[in-house]
Amino acid sequence: MSGSNAFKRFTPRKTLAAIAVGSVLMMSAPAAMAADTSIVKGHIVNSDGVNVSNATITLKHKTKGLVYTVETNEKGDYFLRNIPVGEYDVSITKDGFAKTQESGVSIRIGQPVILDGQITAVGLDNVERIAVTGSMIRRVDMGSSTSGVTFSQDELNTMPVDSGFENIALLAPGTSAPGGESFNGASSFGGSSSAENAYYLNGLNITNIRTGLGSLSLPWEAIAQTQVKTGAITPEFGSAIGGVVNAVSKSGDNEFHFGVEGRWDPASLRSSHDSIYQADGTIDSDNNGMQDSEDFKQARIWASGAIIEDQLFYYGLYEPSQNDFEWATQTVYKERERESNRWFVKLDWYMTEDHSFGFMAMNNKRTWTEKTYAYDWETNKIGEKQGVDAPGEDGGKLYSLNYNGYITDDFSISAVIGRVEENVENRVASSNPGVWDERNGSFVTLSQHTNTKVVEQHYVRDQARIDFNWDLEDHAISFGVDYSSVAVDFSEDQNGIGEARGWWTIATAGANDVSHAAEGEDYIERRRRSTFANNDSEVSSLAYYINDSWQATDNLVINAGVRVNNYKNTVSDGREFVDLDNQIAPRLQAIYDIHGDGSSKVFATYGRYFQPVSVNMNIKQGGSQREEFDYYELDQLDSDGHPILTADGSPSRGVNIRDTRVRQIGITDPGLVASSTLDSMFSDEFTLGYQQEVFETMSAGARVIWRDLGRGIEDTDVEPILSKKLAELGIEDNVGQSSYYVLHNPGEALTLSYDFDGDGQVDNITLSPEEMALDSMQRHYLALELTLDGSVTDDFRINSSYTLSNSWGNTEGLVKTDNDQADPGWTTSYDYGDLMDHGYGDLPNDHTHVFKFNGSYDITEELILGFVTSISSGRPQNKFSVHPENVDSCAPGNPWDACISQYYGHASHYDENGNPSPRGTSGTLPWVTKVDLSLMYRTELFDGDFSIKGTVYNVLNSDTATNIDEERTAYGEDGLMLNPNYGRTTGRQEERFFSVVARYEF
Repeated sequence: MSGSNAFKRFTPRKTLAAIAVGSVLMMSAPAAMAADTSIVKGHIVNSDGVNVSNATITLKHKTKGLVYTVETNEKGDYFLRNIPVGEYDVSITKDGFAKTQESGVSIRIGQPVILDGQITAVGLDNVERIAVTGSMIRRVDMGSSTSGVTFSQDELNTMPVDSGFENIALLAPGTSAPGGESFNGASSFGGSSSAENAYYLNGLNITNIRTGLGSLSLPWEAIAQTQVKTGAITPEFGSAIGGVVNAVSKSGDNEFHFGVEGRWDPASLRSSHDSIYQADGTIDSDNNGMQDSEDFKQARIWASGAIIEDQLFYYGLYEPSQNDFEWATQTVYKERERESNRWFVKLDWYMTEDHSFGFMAMNNKRTWTEKTYAYDWETNKIGEKQGVDAPGEDGGKLYSLNYNGYITDDFSISAVIGRVEENVENRVASSNPGVWDERNGSFVTLSQHTNTKVVEQHYVRDQARIDFNWDLEDHAISFGVDYSSVAVDFSEDQNGIGEARGWWTIATAGANDVSHAAEGEDYIERRRRSTFANNDSEVSSLAYYINDSWQATDNLVINAGVRVNNYKNTVSDGREFVDLDNQIAPRLQAIYDIHGDGSSKVFATYGRYFQPVSVNMNIKQGGSQREEFDYYELDQLDSDGHPILTADGSPSRGVNIRDTRVRQIGITDPGLVASSTLDSMFSDEFTLGYQQEVFETMSAGARVIWRDLGRGIEDTDVEPILSKKLAELGIEDNVGQSSYYVLHNPGEALTLSYDFDGDGQVDNITLSPEEMALDSMQRHYLALELTLDGSVTDDFRINSSYTLSNSWGNTEGLVKTDNDQADPGWTTSYDYGDLMDHGYGDLPNDHTHVFKFNGSYDITEELILGFVTSISSGRPQNKFSVHPENVDSCAPGNPWDACISQYYGHASHYDENGNPSPRGTSGTLPWVTKVDLSLMYRTELFDGDFSIKGTVYNVLNSDTATNIDEERTAYGEDGLMLNPNYGRTTGRQEERFFSVVARYEF
């Protein structure tokens, strides 16, 4: 916009409805959290290109009856803030000119609408008319360089996108699914781990409370729009170094709406991948297609409207569903019936001209009943029922209250308070413990157990935030504060009664085996672990932020802000073991309008992002945990050489071959749980990009991204280092622990504060970086993203991208994909220094090439084809073996020369010959291709809209491996041997299935 000031602020003329419009967005999300999203701005000129001042732009919500108006300034610019998502009629008027109108302008979360107009001469009377056309809606936002995608629910309904934020996130460039069985489908953003994202609904944090892996399950019909932020995220968002998914719900309007929908994914139309067998011919327990079945049915019914016209609106949804599962492992066949009766309620009240309130409530509880039967995989025969029907549940409730107020025309306040509850419980059907034979690299289940553990989890997240917007002449300043507190109540134990309780494993001893058995000798291990975290276990965060969007010149916009984070975690008695204050996170964006007409821009950004210590660590570190290991000789065997099972379900066993080994006693003193010098985990991001409008209806972009993990947090068993240090200081260790797992920043000094010798005086022990001999946590991500999206024609819409990237370092982050460890902050990484030898290389979330092509095509007005496709190169492959003695960190004189990693088995980066096999250097997994297609038919029926949509997910029925067994070696009678199951598929693409959805609404 040559000679214009696109962000110059004005004072709008406001009516009651106009004030209400500014409040509606708050009902969907706090105003400051959406300050860069729901705005309308533009520039008006005459046919000679001269700026037109005092033209009136009026937006009227098509169904709510709310109106917002503003006049252009002397430069022909206008700016409207806090416009709610939805469809609008836009008119532009000026004395002496004819009024014209554009209908159906869509305003979205995450995508400001830039609407320009031009005065054009018409008729002989020299009266000029203002023309607003589709070409006047610019697709390049000159005010922000936050990257990502935004979809309305109507758009998603025309595409083959399954319910859930993760399926939407995967449409964005730079995202991938790790593929681990335990990761809940959570996405990796820009090389980060899948536990490092944040999810919001109407301004409320709905991220999975314990692990951060994905979000709460939602009644999906209630979602209006979803925005996926993949980079250059502004400071109102925090506590995530990956990405942010931000959604707004539906709400009522002046018209009454009613709808019903039914979905069915029939088991009869679900394919089965071929069964996977181990090298010895035993079927794999995790991927069995012989008895695999899933049938899903869901109904939805909703209604919305106005209780008081133009003032009080409602929206309500009820969503019952049923999932029927059937599957078999090696020894049992299971049937699970899972039911859900979700509901969602939204109320919006525009109380006065300047004040409005919103209320949201949701229930997403699911319950299930599981039946277990004996099963023989070789004959595919189902036997007698095991135990009783076992119930379970997960999910919970959500409540929030929002307020929005205008203090002056230029100063607004929004606030939200809310509570999210999550509960997980299971009840065992029988007391049989789990028993497995893992000799020679195989995995044979001997027990017919129904459950291996008993767990009860309760979490409550209370949160509040207040946000302010202050619009000045050339500045838009937003600032605010947000607070959250999570209460933790957790208990977990193994299944089994009395001496049978535990996880039982038959194994073969290696050299210097922890069992004390001779190398090549078979033995039985019993592992028992009890974990509790309750009473005053809490995780809290408090953050402040400020951001200024400054129109520095006609062509240059500077967005500069900072977020200050404060995090605390407590042990079960309320004492803090994590206290991280004043974590300063600057954010900066510079956007330059190349031609001055808003058609193209270049931009550069920098941001620092902090990751809080996971709630999971209140359980694993701050909770009381006792872990015991017992080791026995083999006793009675069956004809296949497996131990027979006794009456209580435990294996027949001989005498103990060593004393009980206690791995962790569970002393929850903060001075032993975490280093007193602990500092926050953070990542820095730099981007440089270009975006241009093409073909008037599309935009193309290129972006270079650099992400660097500046500091990480992990737990390490410091006992080998600590024992030497205490001996040097003449302090006798009377605590009695065989291990001290301490939360710290690898690569930096750590300090423990505890009375080790019991003399009544606290001993402050500092272990220097040299004494710890650990490299810092490193993760780097470099990528080039190319994007093309928009409307090819009126009937053909696409969202496409290509990402060329590399992710490398020595840590994936909070979780560990290569061993399927969804245990945020408590992975095997850094447990001992020798585990990290040769651990630097390409990381599990590295996919060099990723192509995505998504969209829809209107074959006719009634028939719509939808498509979601992706092609990605496979992740790096590793070789894990036992750390050889006397080399690298296990060399004599090294702090880790005890080579304790050998107790972890085949977990170090070495091959079968004991040679280093650095991370990610053993090839890559195959390319993964996924094609989903849908066909929707829609028509008018009885004055309403009817549609039926059929979707085929994974049309090609691809079964490409996304994870494999990477243990290169195993223990046999003759010691270390090549693992015959190396490369066995442990995770693969979901099989092809069909879904049909019928919908009617009026």
